[in-house]
Amino acid sequence: HHAWLIFVFLVETWFHHIGQAGLELLTSGDPPASTS
Repeated sequence: HHAWLIFVFLVETWFHHIGQAGLELLTSGDPPASTS
């Protein structure tokens, strides 16, 4: 059960980070390659 809880926690954290990155891309409107 502990392994399942850890898995769920990691998935939720991963989706949170992906969501944050997605919001930044949507708000910036520019591809990451253009910033470098």
